[in-house]
Amino acid sequence: MEKVDFSINDKMYEVSVKGSPPLQYGKDEVLSTNETDIAFNQPWYDEGYKAINFLNEEEFKNVSSGLSKCIQSIIASELGIEVENFEMSKYHHVVKTAEEHYKVVGKTRDLFPEDFHFPIAELTPRFENILGFKLTDIDPYDGVKLHIIIRINRPLSTDYNPPHKDIYEGVDNHGYIPQFINFWIPICGVTPKSSLPVAASSHLLPENQILRTFDGGVVGGNKYRVRMIAEWGGSHNLTRPVVNYGEVLFFSSHLVHGLAINEEEDQTRVALEFRLFKQN
Repeated sequence: MEKVDFSINDKMYEVSVKGSPPLQYGKDEVLSTNETDIAFNQPWYDEGYKAINFLNEEEFKNVSSGLSKCIQSIIASELGIEVENFEMSKYHHVVKTAEEHYKVVGKTRDLFPEDFHFPIAELTPRFENILGFKLTDIDPYDGVKLHIIIRINRPLSTDYNPPHKDIYEGVDNHGYIPQFINFWIPICGVTPKSSLPVAASSHLLPENQILRTFDGGVVGGNKYRVRMIAEWGGSHNLTRPVVNYGEVLFFSSHLVHGLAINEEEDQTRVALEFRLFKQN
């Protein structure tokens, strides 16, 4: 198989998967259960995701400003480019080549609280209040501290993952289902043409209805560590939920999501991503 057709909000996209590992179905089992998915008892569990009010206008402005300074600092340290009056949505006017971009995102995909220009750890108690339990960024399986991601998606680019589930690397490599919840916070350039697509209720499907790779994926010639999913329950359809500025999108780590194609012609999309475990 060299190409897969997907739809996002009913618009069709033909995606090259040439060079990807073989696609296979899994076992007749549902991996998302009360014992394996900490989103199980949330009121939004059946759909697998929910956009929830999170930051007021002033708080959002402070977070956005802090992320802008963080990206600006990385551009300076990695590319030697000093930017005055930097606008995140015009990132692609500053970072103009793929080579430069990969240097920047090599850093923005692997950040920790001390790397930010504001007290980002103060967001965690807010997540806890909404979910009703304590959270930690330490993986209880191996004691490794999870990073925070500033996701930068340039306009009309291939800056996106294939459809995937975040649990699969742990499942395939270690026979372990990591129990975390995903938090996705839109910062700029997030529109109906660029928001993060999800496949509602896909976490409820048994694995023998999910056609995927078991060792990374290739989309548009780009190699990814995440396992690419080509089909779920006979579907190739994703939707872009409306997530307004100041909101956070909660979603289960078992939910199919990705293929966040940015169809805006002159807006870089920036989002802040967390993965946090339930604290025992």
